[in-house]
Amino acid sequence: MPTIKDVAKLAGVSHGTVSNILNGSKAVSLDKVKRVEHAIKVLGYQPDATARSLKKSKTMSVGVVLPNITDATFSQLFTGIERALSEKQYAASLYITSEIAANENKIFEQIRRQRMDGAIIATCQPQNTKVFEELLKAGIKLVFVERNIEDKDYNFVGFNNYKIIYDTVCRLISDGYKTIAIVTGPKEYSSEKLCIDSYLSAIEEHGIPSNNKLIEITNFNKESAFKAAFRLLQLGEVPEVIITSSMQLAEGIMAAINICEGTLVRKPFVVSLGEDSWTNISYPDIIKLPRQFIQAGEIAADILIDNIQNPAFYDAKSIMLDCLDKNAGKICGARPPKQHVTRNSSDTLKVLMLDSSASYATYSLLADFRKAEGINVDIDVLSYKELYEAIKQESLSGTYDVFEIDIPWLPEMAERGYLTDLTRYIEANPKTIEGLIPGILDEYAKYDDKFYVMPYMFGTQLLFYRKDLFEDIKYQRMFYDQYRAELNPPKTWIEFNAVAKFFTKEYNPESPTLYGTTLGGKFSSGAVCEFLPRKWAFGGSSFDEKGNVILDSKETVKALKNYCESFNYASPTSTEHWWGEQVEEFCQGKAAMMVLFISHATDINDRYKSKVAGKVGFDIIPGQKPLLGGWSLGINSNSSKKDSAFKFISWACCKEMAIPYTILGGSTPCVNLYKNSELVLVYPWLPKSLESFKISKKRSMPKAVGGVVVSERQYEEILGEAVYKSITNQMSPEEAIGIAASKLQNLLIKNTN
Repeated sequence: MPTIKDVAKLAGVSHGTVSNILNGSKAVSLDKVKRVEHAIKVLGYQPDATARSLKKSKTMSVGVVLPNITDATFSQLFTGIERALSEKQYAASLYITSEIAANENKIFEQIRRQRMDGAIIATCQPQNTKVFEELLKAGIKLVFVERNIEDKDYNFVGFNNYKIIYDTVCRLISDGYKTIAIVTGPKEYSSEKLCIDSYLSAIEEHGIPSNNKLIEITNFNKESAFKAAFRLLQLGEVPEVIITSSMQLAEGIMAAINICEGTLVRKPFVVSLGEDSWTNISYPDIIKLPRQFIQAGEIAADILIDNIQNPAFYDAKSIMLDCLDKNAGKICGARPPKQHVTRNSSDTLKVLMLDSSASYATYSLLADFRKAEGINVDIDVLSYKELYEAIKQESLSGTYDVFEIDIPWLPEMAERGYLTDLTRYIEANPKTIEGLIPGILDEYAKYDDKFYVMPYMFGTQLLFYRKDLFEDIKYQRMFYDQYRAELNPPKTWIEFNAVAKFFTKEYNPESPTLYGTTLGGKFSSGAVCEFLPRKWAFGGSSFDEKGNVILDSKETVKALKNYCESFNYASPTSTEHWWGEQVEEFCQGKAAMMVLFISHATDINDRYKSKVAGKVGFDIIPGQKPLLGGWSLGINSNSSKKDSAFKFISWACCKEMAIPYTILGGSTPCVNLYKNSELVLVYPWLPKSLESFKISKKRSMPKAVGGVVVSERQYEEILGEAVYKSITNQMSPEEAIGIAASKLQNLLIKNTN
């Protein structure tokens, strides 16, 4: 086994130099860092491996690595492990990965540094056998639970999920059920693959064609199961039965069913693998197929202790436990699916919304509103530009009852009579504005001290960055050599461009990413939303306190030049990108940084969409002048159904719907979301977004002479054109800003006259 001296010898440096590099010292040249890193890779050296091999006694400590303990499966597993270990005087240290491989790798490194005797692991990366081999080389004995490592002779304890799911599906088919869905975790987990394989075998043997739409693969948490359930419930033929591989998935499924129950022609019943318990009172609507996870934990601990104490001639053990069959009779005797009838109503609201994940979320949850109020809702969606024009046209008629509006549009639409004054509604129903983020009503709902809309979709900008790259010793040293500064999340836009250039492969061949940043310069909203924070940070303004145009300033030009420079460090197509394309690039690992509204960031931690899940940090954007984004819901002043419309927007924006709405793709302005520990695990940047909101600025226009409200949308197109022509090299920043300033002046004069 290689030692630190071997590394030093091969690298041609001293023992102390290797230690300094491993400890992150900046006082070592980049050349020596590269030589030591090369030697470590060639030799396969692992820190503390030698120290462990020279130990005269065991540490009597074991790491237990689990995805979570909110699922009773894993809490019972840990109970059994801890009980068996403590009986043999071993201490159990619990580590939680949250199903993120990057977290798991850090935990393994910690276990190695602490020189633990062994580890019991329910891994979230079963294909990454290299990390397990490194643990074994370091002398750490391993037992895997629930999720086996294929093609490796490792210790393993799991359950025969294949048999219980196969038997269950066969029973259901024999009992007359034909439309059976299954919801599992990632297919790379052996426990989940067994469930899917047995499900497919059972329906095939009974001559039922397989339907991929009835198989939902999730991220193995309640939130993704909740989303999967809506996809199943919106199928043309709603499943009669939904089988899940975990009780936490079953909980997410039941939450969706309960929301939609009143409008379902057929309510599915749920059958789930779970853990053994003397009572199932907590889950009266779920038929649970129990497994004895406390026993499994005890067996895993016993195997590990045996391996630790008798390593010389130890033969790896693989144990598959049978699932209990004590609830099988409940499946055979289950009543036919309950029939439900939607409450008939002649009252149908027409709603016009932005085509976005938020409108999809609201559409998916409409069953809850119909169940509560007996009111039908039709939602039409349009693009950003189409929506603004349509509202101006439709406000002259009563075709649509509710509009979704961008918050900068509020003054224009309120002043011109497009929107209903909601003040009396809200004063009569004060609960409708309870639980909102402090200060949000002033920014999202009020104009001229009156309520015209309700806050619907919260959005502020954050800096997202590759935390793993920023913390890498090699890149820290390289950046320091180049700039004589620490590699940290940038605090200014000048620093931002320096870091972006450093992580762009064209300028730094050793960069692990193609580009330093993503950008979304699409005309007009994308360009404006990314440029304004820079303009404000450099001290630029569009208007002075009296409403005079002062856009044509050296500060604004400097900010635009800074923004133009950023496009040297982004993909060539960034000038035509909007937020969706930015997220896709970042999730694919193509860029080191991204400035984005939080409402578009949900895919970052989705392991099926993101290669960087678990590797991302977040901070206030450079310059500390983030742009406030977001949307509100208002009532058409010509609607004949204002009372029903207010019930709808109150429901769509209420705190009770906040978490389901956000899980499905929205971004709620209700404060309870940002303090919910389960949601913060999924979207860890939520608390930071509240900090960003406090310092965010809103797009706005001054009134023209005589108090006439000027269209912010027209301002956006004028400024957006200047920015777009600059970033696409059609005009110099000086020329583009000069023309924009003249157009703004003409806009104010036109509205004065």
